[in-house]
Amino acid sequence: MAVSRTGGPAAARKFPTGANYVEALQNPTLCFEDPDLKHGTVQQSPVLGPKAISGNFASVFSITAPGGQRYALKCFTRDSSTLEARYQAISGQLAGLEPAELSQPWPVTIEYLPRGVLVAGEWYPALKMAWVEGTGLITWIERNARDTAAVRRMAERFAALVADLERLGVAHGDLQHGNLLVAADNTLRLVDYDGMYVPALKGQGATENGHRNYQSPTRTSADFGPAMDRFSAWVIYLSLVAIATDPAVWDQLHDDQGEFLILKEDDFKEPRSSPAWSLLLTHADPDLRALAAQTHGHLTAAAQAVPPLTTAAVIPPPRPAPAANQRGGSPAWLAGHIPQPRSTPAASGTGTGTGTAAGTGFARRRPGDVLAGVFALTGSAAPATLTAISTLPAGYMAAAQLGALLLSGGALHATRRSRPEARASKARILVLQQQVDALAESVAAAQKIHQEIESLNAAGASRDAQISRQIKGLQTELRDEQSRITAKLNKETGDLRTKLSGLATQEQQQLDTALAAAIRTHIQDKLRRTPIQDVKKLSNMGSGTVTTLIAAGIHTAADFTGVRYVQGSRNGSRDAYLVRANGYKVKVPGVGEVRAAALESWRASLEQRARKSAPTSVGAQERAAIRQRFAARKKSYEAEITRAESTARDKRDQLQQRITTRLQQVNKEKQQHRAATQQQRAVLLQRQTQLADATTTHGRLTTRLATARAEHRRAFGLRRYLRFVATGR
Repeated sequence: MAVSRTGGPAAARKFPTGANYVEALQNPTLCFEDPDLKHGTVQQSPVLGPKAISGNFASVFSITAPGGQRYALKCFTRDSSTLEARYQAISGQLAGLEPAELSQPWPVTIEYLPRGVLVAGEWYPALKMAWVEGTGLITWIERNARDTAAVRRMAERFAALVADLERLGVAHGDLQHGNLLVAADNTLRLVDYDGMYVPALKGQGATENGHRNYQSPTRTSADFGPAMDRFSAWVIYLSLVAIATDPAVWDQLHDDQGEFLILKEDDFKEPRSSPAWSLLLTHADPDLRALAAQTHGHLTAAAQAVPPLTTAAVIPPPRPAPAANQRGGSPAWLAGHIPQPRSTPAASGTGTGTGTAAGTGFARRRPGDVLAGVFALTGSAAPATLTAISTLPAGYMAAAQLGALLLSGGALHATRRSRPEARASKARILVLQQQVDALAESVAAAQKIHQEIESLNAAGASRDAQISRQIKGLQTELRDEQSRITAKLNKETGDLRTKLSGLATQEQQQLDTALAAAIRTHIQDKLRRTPIQDVKKLSNMGSGTVTTLIAAGIHTAADFTGVRYVQGSRNGSRDAYLVRANGYKVKVPGVGEVRAAALESWRASLEQRARKSAPTSVGAQERAAIRQRFAARKKSYEAEITRAESTARDKRDQLQQRITTRLQQVNKEKQQHRAATQQQRAVLLQRQTQLADATTTHGRLTTRLATARAEHRRAFGLRRYLRFVATGR
């Protein structure tokens, strides 16, 4: 503890406000000693000068050094006797880390500056930190929730970061989404080290207890040590794994306005009524259920007794899809369904199979080819010859010429088709055509299955969206109904508590009223015991006056309460009237203004003496009765409050049970529907995988068929045959 020069504790130093720092940072060359900051550029707001990000006890400014390096400068607005020692220990620990020993570059370089900022002629400490560019974890998840592989890798990176902290004996102290940034390369950065524990700080207390939606219900400021991040680590890891396993969990459990991922403080304190735990602990995925059960088991454990995250159930990576068959040939299941090529003899030793058509065309000229050529030549010359020598009519001559041409062409075509090479090529084309036709049905089936899978996926997405809306609706209903129950309870109990709080005042008022009545009774008794004859002791009162008073009904001092004066009709005199106890006024003959004043003074003196002997408190019996009445009213009000609270609690419990039951039913329906969909999809995918081979084979065979036909036309066409007949090549 800091002490003053006189030996007593030093008064806390008053630090500048955020506005004071904004004013000082308008002149960096004057307010900084650090060269990077002194010659740097402070980020400005459009109107208010240096732009500050204000926190609980600091303001943070962005400053860019001349070399382009950007820094975050934390300027403290509250003093702490351990400020310098803590940050020196933390910066020393982080500075000693070697990049090679870390899973990723998560640490942020910090430097404690004792003479950080000059404000109003006085130096104040500041923390200089490297500026971190990154995306907040919640924003990153919102963008990538459907990319299950990416979220799973993020869970693995987070687990690796936590393992780094465990190995180093370091704890962040406020491990939560706001202090985890995702860099451009998808590695994590850990920021805000105000509550960090490092070995050099062993034995000290915590400066904060962390975000309530990430901390164990049992954590206290005494839990300052290397294990204080463990509960938070389990919560974050479970959240990431759950989203990676089932992206719909994010839609169902995350609140767009909430400061949490999928679990929050209420889930830790009231796990039995938590829809989140109900969903996670009964999820269809067994690995997620196991991890959720592990995390759930830490809710009641002491913060320091929570095991490291390294003991978490290992979540296996997604199972790879079945490998497709080799595309080099037809799959085994197609055997017997595709016509196989038959061995066909080929001229000149040509091979068999379903390759392209004959590679070289006609092989060797035969006598039949020569005869076919001669016949064709003769047939083509026959029309001219017939024309020259024939005497047939013109109509018969034309028919004879056409017949000669047809006979010669037909003979040539028949000879060409009878060639073994042409027959072999045609046979191969026929086999390919049969194979293509045999696979056409499978191709159509593959297209149909693809459409079925697309429809199944669309239906599943629609169903998931519908279920997410149902769950959101149930959660909204739960919050709204709870708010209504609470509002009604507050109104009922508020009125009762107001009445209850006023009982003490009312009781005292009744005691005071009872005491006043007792005093009045005592005074009246004393006055009643004083006869009017005693008034003769007054100098101006005689027996005649007393007799007149008695005649007017004034027998004792209690028979009148005072005097009223009425202006007389002559000489400016006033008539005196004695006021009876019943309020009536009486004019007593012989009692004028002077005697009336004497009577009033006599009565007042008697009342004053009686008041001195009057009781100072209510009698015990009456006091007990009053207190008993108010105790009964208090008990009645308290009983009404208790009943109202009990009724509200029952309504909340029934509401929670109803909503939880409905959520469980919805989740069960979702899981059943998803399981059925997955089963259907698996069957379709398996069939699609098989048909994919058929589709590929069909495409390959169709290409080969087209090629074979083109080759056949090129190698065995009429022009090619005529050249072969004429030249032998």
